[in-house]
Order: sequence, then C-alpha cells, then structure tokens
Amino acid sequence: MKKQWIAALVFLICFITVIPSYLLWDIPLAIYCRDLDPFVRRIADIITSFGVATWYIVGSFVLFLFFRFIYKNRLNASRFLFIFLSLGFTGIVITIFKWIAGRHRPVNFFQHGYYGFDFFGVGHELTSFPSGHTQVVFTVATALTILFPRWIVPLFISAAVISSSRIILASHYLSDVIAGAAVGILCTMAVKHYFDRKQIEISSH
Repeated sequence: MKKQWIAALVFLICFITVIPSYLLWDIPLAIYCRDLDPFVRRIADIITSFGVATWYIVGSFVLFLFFRFIYKNRLNASRFLFIFLSLGFTGIVITIFKWIAGRHRPVNFFQHGYYGFDFFGVGHELTSFPSGHTQVVFTVATALTILFPRWIVPLFISAAVISSSRIILASHYLSDVIAGAAVGILCTMAVKHYFDRKQIEISSH
C-alpha cells in the first residue's frame, strides 16, 4: 500500500507541474538559460555527461555477470540485475513516449519558432519529451535508494543537478525534465514490484 501511495503521489506531482510548466514556464526558462554565461554552460556540459545511459547499463550488466558467475554472490548479482532491468524498462518506456509525443526541442523554437508536439514525428529535434538523461539518473537514484534508503537525499539531489543541466544547455524544457523524472521513478518502482512478486531478494537483512 505504501508503494501505491508513493507512485500515486509522484504521478500527481508530475501531472500538476508539467501542464503549467508547458503553458507558462518552459519558454521563458529556455530563453533565460540560452543567454547564461558561457562558463556556466560549460560546467553544465560536463555535468550532463553523467546522465548518459551507456555507463550505467553496461556497468550494471557487467557487474551482474561478475557477481553471478565469477564471484558468485547472489544478492549483489540480483541488485545489479535490478538496476540493469530498471534502466532497460524505463529506456523502452521513454523511447515510446518520445516517439508518440514528437515534441520540438528548444533548438526548434530558437531557430524556427516551433513549439509543442508533432505527434509521431521522427528526428532528434522531435524527441524532447520526456528527457532521457533525466529518466536515466532518476532511475538510478530510485534503484539505489531502494537498495540503500539512507542515501536518498544525496542520490536525488545529484539526479536533480544532472537533470537541471539539460535545461541550462537548452536541450530540454522544464516539463521534459519533470516527466523524465516521473518515468524513471515510476518504472523503477514497477520493476521492484516485479522482483517482489518473484521473491527475488535485493535487500540485506
């Protein structure tokens, strides 16, 4: 029941913030970030690299194989499998959402004045919603929080900082980041629910 309430709260917060962000905040914030000092943008460019999915997907899979077949630690193997599957599942969901939404990235607004959704559109400039980098870091933060609850604050602060870099770089709008965070959290919780139903232990006692 607690998990259901958390999931409902995350969905509600996302719903009531994405819409006003789209209508009121996205464009002014994108324009503000575009005009930030180049030094700030260079820092954001470094920070945003921590949101690349490849590092986490490859790393979690390699560590799963190591603990499963070499070191033979079933608990740690299950933990890294949990992270790997969470990233895979959220990645699939985010890709489907991006394709359906076909939202113009800020670059299309700055160059052509395009804003909004071109449903089922293709091309990098039409994959703004939701943010993939945000999905990745919030998936990792949620998964690690489930495994190590005491680290919830630094994990989610780190995820928020990395996600903010996408807005600073004008790669995404604020509403894209909010939606990406929701997808990462909710889908990771769904994978944890699956592990619970299959009685796959990932927490130490």
